Amino acid sequence: MKRKIFLTHFINLALMLGLTANIFASDIPKPETYFGHLPGADFKLIRWEKIYEYFHLLGEKSNRIEVEDLGKTTLENPFLLAIISSPENLSQLDNYKAIARKLARGSVSEQEAIRLAEQGKTIALVTCSMHASEIGPTQMSPELAYVLATDNTPAIKQILDNVIFLLVPSWNPDGNVLVVDWYRQNVGTPYETSPMPWLYHHYVGHDNNRDAFMHTQIETRYVNNILYHEWFPQIFMDMHHMGNSDARLFLSPLYEPRHHSLDPLLTREIELTSAYMRTVLEEQGKIGVMHYANWNHWRMSAIHTCALWHNVTTILFEAAATRMATPIFQTARDLSGAGSGGLGKQGNNQTINYPSPWPGGWWRLRDIVEYAYWSVIGFLETGAIHKDKYLLNMYRMARNSIEKGKSQAPYAYVIPKSQKDPNTVAKMINILIANGVEIHTAEKSFKAQNREYPSGTYVVLLSQAYRPFIIDILGPQIYPDRRQYEGGPPERTFDLTGWTLAYQMGVEAVKIDLHFEAQLQQILDAKPPEGKVIGSGNTYILDHNVLDSFRAVNRLLEEGANVGWAIESFTSGGKRYPPGAIIVSGSDLSRKIQSLSKEFNLQINMGNSPEKLIKLKSLKLGLFKPWIANMDEGWTRWIFDNWEFPYTTIHDEEIRNGDLKEKYDVIVLTNITSRRIIDGHREGTVPSQYAGGIGEHGLVALLQFVKHGGTLITLNSSCQLPINHFKVPLKDVSRKYPTTEFFCPSAILKVNVDNTHPIGYGMENTANVVSYGSPFFEFLDADNINSNGKKDMVMSTKIVARYPNSNPFMSGRLIGNHLLHNKPALVEVGYGKGKIIMFGFRPQNRAQPHGTFMMFFNSLYYGPASASRN
Repeated sequence: MKRKIFLTHFINLALMLGLTANIFASDIPKPETYFGHLPGADFKLIRWEKIYEYFHLLGEKSNRIEVEDLGKTTLENPFLLAIISSPENLSQLDNYKAIARKLARGSVSEQEAIRLAEQGKTIALVTCSMHASEIGPTQMSPELAYVLATDNTPAIKQILDNVIFLLVPSWNPDGNVLVVDWYRQNVGTPYETSPMPWLYHHYVGHDNNRDAFMHTQIETRYVNNILYHEWFPQIFMDMHHMGNSDARLFLSPLYEPRHHSLDPLLTREIELTSAYMRTVLEEQGKIGVMHYANWNHWRMSAIHTCALWHNVTTILFEAAATRMATPIFQTARDLSGAGSGGLGKQGNNQTINYPSPWPGGWWRLRDIVEYAYWSVIGFLETGAIHKDKYLLNMYRMARNSIEKGKSQAPYAYVIPKSQKDPNTVAKMINILIANGVEIHTAEKSFKAQNREYPSGTYVVLLSQAYRPFIIDILGPQIYPDRRQYEGGPPERTFDLTGWTLAYQMGVEAVKIDLHFEAQLQQILDAKPPEGKVIGSGNTYILDHNVLDSFRAVNRLLEEGANVGWAIESFTSGGKRYPPGAIIVSGSDLSRKIQSLSKEFNLQINMGNSPEKLIKLKSLKLGLFKPWIANMDEGWTRWIFDNWEFPYTTIHDEEIRNGDLKEKYDVIVLTNITSRRIIDGHREGTVPSQYAGGIGEHGLVALLQFVKHGGTLITLNSSCQLPINHFKVPLKDVSRKYPTTEFFCPSAILKVNVDNTHPIGYGMENTANVVSYGSPFFEFLDADNINSNGKKDMVMSTKIVARYPNSNPFMSGRLIGNHLLHNKPALVEVGYGKGKIIMFGFRPQNRAQPHGTFMMFFNSLYYGPASASRN
C-alpha cells in the first residue's frame, strides 16, 4: 500500500514537472518477448486472451495508456478500448471529450469553436479486425501500443502531445478466438488453410460490418457509443484485409458514387489524411498502395461509411490477405487484378491511383503487420500535424448542416407515434437516437404541410449536425445510372444501394419541405405505449399488427396455452377485429397475460372467441445450417433468439438421414444457393466431417418431408432448390435478360399483399420488400409443368404477395421495372400433404426489414396450423 502511495505521488510530481517520458518503460516487455514470437510470425497467431492481458499490462506499467473494458461480447469475451496519449492529456480526458462534443454538435459560436479547436486534441479512433479472419491489424496492435508506450522520439512525442488515440485492438474478440483455434488445430495438416465451417461472429459473421446503423450486435453498440455519444473522434480508421490479386494495400478515398448529402469538406479531409499516410508508407518502402478503387462511397451499412454521414473523416484500410499466418508466393500471373470488379483499376499496372505496383514474391502476415503499423503511424502523425484543422472542420461541417436545415428543404421528418405497430415506431426512433440523432416530441398539436399532428408526435429536425445521416436513413436512395461505357451495361454496385429505414421497418416518416411551427421537447429515448389488459370475457385478443405479439405467442405456446388466429373478421365488446387477430385461452392465464402485456408493451383486450380459428401448434422448427458458413442463417438465428422462437439447428448429415417429419413440422432454408446446399465443401478442402452437402439423399429427404405434411420455407436464393429439383410450377427469370434491360442488384420494392391469407395476417395491403440478389418468378405454362415429369404430384399455388402493375421501385437501383409488373414475389405451393413457401425477397435481411418480419413469422406457424371451429 505504501509503495502504491509513493508511486502515485511520484507520477503526480512527474506530471507537474512535465516529465512525459514513460517512467515504467524499462519494465514493459517487448511483444516478441511476451508472446514468444514477433507479431505476424509465420504460422503463429496470438489469441485474444493474451492480447487482452498484454494491454492490461501496458495499462498498469505505462503512464501513457489507460485501458477500459467496455463490457462483454456476444460470447462473453471482454471488449477492450485502449486510450493512448501523453500523461497530461490523459489527466484531462473529460475536458477533451467535452470539447469534441461541442464541436461535433456545432453547438457553440465560431469564435468559441476556434478557441476550442486550439485547446482541444485530435481524437483518433482505430478499430482492428472486425472480420476476425482478417487478422493482421489485431496481431499488429500490441506492437503499436508498445512503441507508443515506450518510444521517446520527437515524432512519437508529437503524436502523444496532440492526439488522444483510441485503439480497439479487436472489434471481434469472439472471432479471434474462433479463427486462432481453427488455424492452430489445422496448421501443419492438409487443412492448414481450409475455411472455417462456421461464422467468425456467433450470429452475423462478415455482416458485423453491415450493422452500422441498425445496432443489433453488442460490439456495434460499443463502437458507435465511442463515435457518436462519448468521444466524438474527428478521424477514424477501420482496418481489414481484402483479396490479393494486385495491390498490397488499399486506403481511402473510396470510389464513385458519393452521396450529395455529404459535406465536401469531408471529401477533402479524407484526401488530406490518406495522402499523408500513403506518403509515409512510400517513404518506408511499403509499395503497392492503391486508393480510389474497389469500394464506393454509396452504402451506409458499414461502420466506416456510416461515420461519413456523421462528419467523421474516415479511412478504410484493406491489406492484401494471406492465408492466416501461412505465407503465400505470388507471381505476375497471380497479380492480374482478376475478380476485383474493375472499379478504378487496371490490373496490376501503374496508374495515378496506384503509382508503385507490387511486383510479386512472398507475402506474409508479418508484411500486413508492418503495413498496418506504418499506416497507423501516418494516420496519427497527420492527426497531430493538422489538429486544429480536424477539430475546426468538424465544427464547420456541423454548422453547415445546421444552417442548411434552417434555410433549405427538407426541414424535418415527422413520425406519428400512433401507427399500426407503435412498438416498432419506438424501436426505429431509438435506432436514430443510438446513431446520435436529436429527436423531439411535440408538446402540443401542430400543423405541417396541411396535416394535423397530435401532441406526442416525433419530430426529427434537420437543422442539426447529423443532417446528412437523417436525410439518407429516412429518405430514399436513388442510385446514379452509372454505366461501364455510354449506352453499355451498368457499372457493378457494392452491397445495398437502398436501405431507407422507414421503408424497411414499415414506419411512416413524413418529409416536411415547408416551414412549420411546433412546440417541441427533446427526448433521450422513445417508449411505446404502456402495455395493459382491458375488458372482460373468456379469451384474450392480441393485436396481430404488433410484431412483439409473437414474443408473447411463443411464451404462451411454450406454457401450454391455446393460441389461434381468427379466420374471419369478428366483433367482440363493441370492437371490430380483422382476420388474423390472435386469440388466447386457457386456465390460470390472467397473471401471465398481465405480465406479458407489461414486458412487451402489448395492448390486450378480453372478449369472446370468434367461431372459426386457425389453431397454432407449438413449433417443431428446424433451421438448416450448412458447413459453408452462411450469414443469412446467422441473422435468422439472431432473430429467432430475440423473438424467442424455439428451433433446432439442422446440419447436412441429419437431412441426409431422412425421417425429417418425425422431428420437424417446419424447415427453413435461408439465403443459400441450391448448389451450396447440395454440394457443400468439396472433399479434401476441409476435414471430412465438414465436406459435402445434403446430396441427392438429402434432396429426397426434403421432398418426402414436404409430401408427408411438412412445410419447407425457402428464402431468396434457396428458392432455386424447389424450382430446380422439386419442379414446382415456377421459374426464376431474374437472369433471363441482359443487364441493360433488367438490373436489380439491390433495391427496396413495393409489393401488394393478400392480407386475408394467413401469411399476410397483420400486414397492410402493400409492403416494402428488400430485393438483394433476388429471384423473380413467373409461372410455368401447362406444357412446361407436364414436361417436368411430376404429373403424379398435385400442386396448387397461392400468391401471397406480388409486384404491382406499375413501377415498384422505392429505393436503391433498378433498371427494367416493367418486367416486374404483376409478377409473384411470395408464393405458397401446395405439395402433397405439405407446403413450400417461397420468398422471392429477403424478409429478414440483416434484421432490418421489420415491416416484412411478419410474413416470415406467420409462415413459421401457418404450415403446421389447423383450422378449427369453436
